[in-house]
Amino acid sequence: MTSASTALEPALSSLIFTLSAAPEIQGSAIATLAAHAGLTLGEHQGRWIPGVLESTSPRDAFRAFERVPGVELVEVVYVEVTAPQSDPDEPSAVRTAPAV
Repeated sequence: MTSASTALEPALSSLIFTLSAAPEIQGSAIATLAAHAGLTLGEHQGRWIPGVLESTSPRDAFRAFERVPGVELVEVVYVEVTAPQSDPDEPSAVRTAPAV
């Protein structure tokens, strides 16, 4: 069990989902993605829909998204991670990394 001082901070990830070309499958995929806690979807443009995920376990979420019928590709555009604080009086260290 982790204490409050060592608890994982949520990572913030910007994603682009590439969906199936079939509109009926797209609708189902969007509904499934929208139901995922921590995921906010943007405006659907053709086969693509942007999303922002806030999660302490983003890799597990990415794997789950890849298994959604109608999702053909999940691209990670940006990730921001806040390092846990050992001293609550010190500012958090934020690490950002653009996707390559």
